Amino acid sequence: MTVMYAKGLGSYNRNFWLGVYNGILVNGAEAFFHTSLVLAPFLAGLGAPAVVIGLIPTLRVGGWFLPQLFMASRLAHEPFKLSWYRRMSFVRVTAYSLMVLAIFVFHERPLLIVGVVLLMIAVVSVAGGMGGISFADVTAKVVPHYRLGTFWVLRNSIGGGLALVAGLLLRRFLQSDVPFPQNFGYLFLVGMVLAGVAYLSFSLVREPAGEVALKEPFGSMLRRIPELLKRDAGFRRYLRVRFLALLALLADPFYAVYALHELDAPVAAVGGFVILATSGSIVANLLFRRPADRGRNVDVLRISVGLLLMAPLAALVVTDWRLFSVVFVLSAAGQAGMGIAAWNLLYTVSEGSERLLYVGTANSFLSLPSLAPVVAGVIVDLLGFQPTFGLAALLAVTALGFTARFAGLRELDRKALLSGS
Repeated sequence: MTVMYAKGLGSYNRNFWLGVYNGILVNGAEAFFHTSLVLAPFLAGLGAPAVVIGLIPTLRVGGWFLPQLFMASRLAHEPFKLSWYRRMSFVRVTAYSLMVLAIFVFHERPLLIVGVVLLMIAVVSVAGGMGGISFADVTAKVVPHYRLGTFWVLRNSIGGGLALVAGLLLRRFLQSDVPFPQNFGYLFLVGMVLAGVAYLSFSLVREPAGEVALKEPFGSMLRRIPELLKRDAGFRRYLRVRFLALLALLADPFYAVYALHELDAPVAAVGGFVILATSGSIVANLLFRRPADRGRNVDVLRISVGLLLMAPLAALVVTDWRLFSVVFVLSAAGQAGMGIAAWNLLYTVSEGSERLLYVGTANSFLSLPSLAPVVAGVIVDLLGFQPTFGLAALLAVTALGFTARFAGLRELDRKALLSGS
């Protein structure tokens, strides 16, 4: 009996830390592919208009969220789901490789690079979404509810330390004599390597068999969603707030572009922005760990939406590019808290055999706000940056208001903590 318990504990620790290592490396890699601080200035430097820059978060977020309901139908009846994550990881690394190669081969054809980068970002995102449903289910099986807060915080805070190093490399490369766009090509190469090792780490998790649902056609699963939303008020309210909070991020891709083009920030300031934003994310993760582990994810969510509200408000009033760094800090801290609370509350409202339906429904529905930055790009081109920041603030304050109806979610969160699930 003791031996069996020791083996189970050893497997738990191994899986837990492989998941943590995965998150650390993913966070480090993401610093090199940061939507608003790296990819947006990169495409702007290539001559891409604002509406094209707005496509970046649409492809990254929408591409990740959109396929998950289809994948839920595909995988719900299978007790083991990690193999799909491994396949999609190979696709992602291949796409990153082609993107880096295109920058060096076509460095004198900027518009071609823009096209290749957008296409490869789309491939990476869709493949990530298809593998993400496996990641969500495996994580729920190997990490108990009372350890989820610590799990996410370790991934994000230590990964944030790696992202700080990425910020230093960004600043060094952008200040060096390496010509544009090859300087960004080297940065993306480092990000690609980190991402590949991250995917390998999670691929080594020893997945236990999970609860399975009956095999169900995709159309049949779609027809069950209206009844699910009608029956589960907590889930419905969760989706409403997350939908609005994601819409409120529509201005994010344009903060760095605004600082560079309107406030005359030097290009090398991008590295400093990454460092400060990462620092804000690390601090937020550390502060949110304890309340998240103690069943207070609703409080974490409310504070995070409040931070997302403060970011565009600061962007409206700050006129010095050095002080504009506070915008990146607030946005990063808010998104860090959202990342913790949103996943924990989604696991709270979903049940074992129905988890993939909940996760797939949530993530496919939440692909829709990813179109907002494209609209924001049109607003920027027609009216300028200020109306875009004002719209982001309005959406954030609306989301914050709807969190007042989260009493049921708060109670479910506490019950999940007491049950030790």
